[in-house]
Amino acid sequence: MTTPSPSGSYYANIVSDEQLYAIKMVNVVVISGLLSLFGVASNIINIVVFAKQGFQDSMNISLMGLAVSDLCSLLTMIWISICENPLFYRSELNFDPKDILYLTGAMPHVLFVKIATFITAFITFERCLCIAVPLKVKTIITPGRTKTIIISIYIAMSVLMIPFCLGNRLEWVFEFTVNATVLKTTFTAEREMLEAITFLALGVFATTFSFVFVICCTIVLIVKLNSKTKWRQATAAKSDRAAEGVGVKDQKVVKMVTLIAVIFIVCSLPPTLLFLYMVIDIDFRINGVYRNLYLVVWSSSYLTETINSSVNIFVYLKMSSKYRAVFMKTFWTHRKK
Repeated sequence: MTTPSPSGSYYANIVSDEQLYAIKMVNVVVISGLLSLFGVASNIINIVVFAKQGFQDSMNISLMGLAVSDLCSLLTMIWISICENPLFYRSELNFDPKDILYLTGAMPHVLFVKIATFITAFITFERCLCIAVPLKVKTIITPGRTKTIIISIYIAMSVLMIPFCLGNRLEWVFEFTVNATVLKTTFTAEREMLEAITFLALGVFATTFSFVFVICCTIVLIVKLNSKTKWRQATAAKSDRAAEGVGVKDQKVVKMVTLIAVIFIVCSLPPTLLFLYMVIDIDFRINGVYRNLYLVVWSSSYLTETINSSVNIFVYLKMSSKYRAVFMKTFWTHRKK
């Protein structure tokens, strides 16, 4: 059974409007909204700690870039949860929150999530190099090159968003139904073609490449970590203590990066599969036949992405003694005073 949409097209009733409303309220407004507030606070803490540690180490620079992208994705998620809150969109405003949400919330959120994805890919690749060529990695991945790569990721992902921005824009339009000028999303004649370019470049190719790349690097890290652990156990009695200490330090960093990558893979699986399914089913769109089901699946993807952007602070506190020491000195000591 299908029901007509306001535009005259038909939606399949796999998920009713009432069910969609309830699911979005739970996933987007309540859980993702509250978790995003925590995530914003945790990533601000991460940024402060990494800034205090300095940027002489390339890993610190990468983790700082990751924290900034996570922070921005969570800020857009807060805006999405606000716009989906009936207390907000039913109030008297000079704009329709749901009308401008796609342009001001959803797509910026996707952008910063993709930036975080590629930075995660770079971090895992850097750790693979540390294992593959430990004596040369410091000359290959320098702090200066790392800064250039992180900035390039931000620029490249933003460039991929340009076609979408050319097809969608915000304009003040006189609305006769309310007899007032309101802020609305307007579209150009080439909108569908431009959105298709963005969808294929950013949603499909960039998402799939980075996801598969992180999986491959994570597998290499896990295999190498296990083999090195066995080797160290076998040669522990003959090894020099100082060299062993350095090895243990590198091993902890690899474990930390591996855990970050595993969390990323688990949380990124739903949106990655969603993008791939959208390639084979043209009706699975926000304006397609399965609109309500599409929005339900995306609300769940928002939730997993929010979790991924919010929990890294626990990984750092558990697995990085340097991070933990700066955190305690900066926040816990000041609190006790």
